[in-house]
Amino acid sequence: MNIPKSKKTTKTRLIVRLSILVILLIGGVLIFGYRDVLSTRVNKLVTPAEEDPVPVASLSKQPYRLTVPTIGEVIGLGSTAVPTPSTPSGSLKVAWLITEGTFVSAGDPVIRYDSTDARLNLERQQNTLSANQERTKITTGKNTTADKVLGLDRQDAEMEYEYVMTVLPEDETIFAKWDIIEAKIDAGFAKERVSFLKNKTRTQQRIARSDQQILAIEKNQAQAEMSVAERTLNSLELTAPAGGLVLYRRDHRRDPQVGDESFPGQVLVEIVDLAVLQARIYVLERDGGRLAKGQEVVIRLDAVPEKEFHGSVRSAATIAQPLERNSPLRYFSCDVSISDAGDDLKRIRPGMSLRGEVVLTKYDQCFVVPATAVTVKDKDSVVYVQTGKGFTPKTVTTGLNSHGQAVILAGVNDGDVVALRNPFETRKLYLPDFSKGTGDQRRGRGGPGGPGGPIRIEIRH
Repeated sequence: MNIPKSKKTTKTRLIVRLSILVILLIGGVLIFGYRDVLSTRVNKLVTPAEEDPVPVASLSKQPYRLTVPTIGEVIGLGSTAVPTPSTPSGSLKVAWLITEGTFVSAGDPVIRYDSTDARLNLERQQNTLSANQERTKITTGKNTTADKVLGLDRQDAEMEYEYVMTVLPEDETIFAKWDIIEAKIDAGFAKERVSFLKNKTRTQQRIARSDQQILAIEKNQAQAEMSVAERTLNSLELTAPAGGLVLYRRDHRRDPQVGDESFPGQVLVEIVDLAVLQARIYVLERDGGRLAKGQEVVIRLDAVPEKEFHGSVRSAATIAQPLERNSPLRYFSCDVSISDAGDDLKRIRPGMSLRGEVVLTKYDQCFVVPATAVTVKDKDSVVYVQTGKGFTPKTVTTGLNSHGQAVILAGVNDGDVVALRNPFETRKLYLPDFSKGTGDQRRGRGGPGGPGGPIRIEIRH
């Protein structure tokens, strides 16, 4: 009798499933029956023996440099821009321009701007200053003469008043009443004239001081304008900040020419250093807190794997940004100058990827230990030096630390044996007690493997 093929397949699958179910049931029963033994063995594996030794290491001085990894790409040859200076007139007109492709040294002129307006302004301010000086002399002379004239008039008025008061008639039996009244009027007039001249003198002096202050303000303003004009004249000739090849910075595919207007900050010429490559590197945000200009950079190009290049950080960004959209990783970007490319310049192209390290600091001689060997107590760094059968704490001076390593600069000696962790520290670890069932198990509702009450394991160092 022939059995259909589909029925045979169904019967085989049923037998396999029943076999697997039986095996799982037997395994569960065995695990539940031997749970106490398994829990005991796990605890023995986790809990170290009381006689476990404290790990130690012998100190030895060595050179050490602290680095952070980086990625990036080659941008091109290093170049230095020559920007248009900022002047009160705003834009400047190009009067002379060096030929593109010329090799220059540092200090050679590359651009001269038209100085006509600046020279006219300087001459105008010089004339203003000369006129101010002449006005000052004239005003000073006038004020001196006026003071002398007022002094003479005041002296004459005082003498007249004294004379009137001396000959003033008062006896009505001798002088007529009209003469006495007229003499008193003359005396009052002489007194008022003295008071008027005194007030006029004070007013004239205040006016003279005001005139002098106005002339001084005009003089300072003229001198300031002259200084600005002189600085403008001195800045109209731009020189090469470094040696290299002159290249034009084209605007709308047009070469700069004599007679063009150039605005402050606009770059017409840049100096390319054929011996220096420029690269841009990216440092992770967590490692970029100590980046600074001038730090050494070691670079390896994927296209030139057999050689290691060296450079320095020209500038570092202050804000970390992601390299890809919606990426959680943020990087600090840095511009780097590579100074030892040499003959490999022919093999290097802009856009080539690179990997490297930024050297944050270097130590000629120091001790390098795991970070766990140094304990911080009351802002002091302490290590435990082995003496006989025990350990003695010593305060040390540390340098910049990296992830997982600590640098010791002073406080210990070469050959000292230090503990790699605090030998007097007691650590506590809590694990579930697998030998006891949960509350549900004790009430008959739980299954095997549920967590029970915690077991405290003390690891004494």
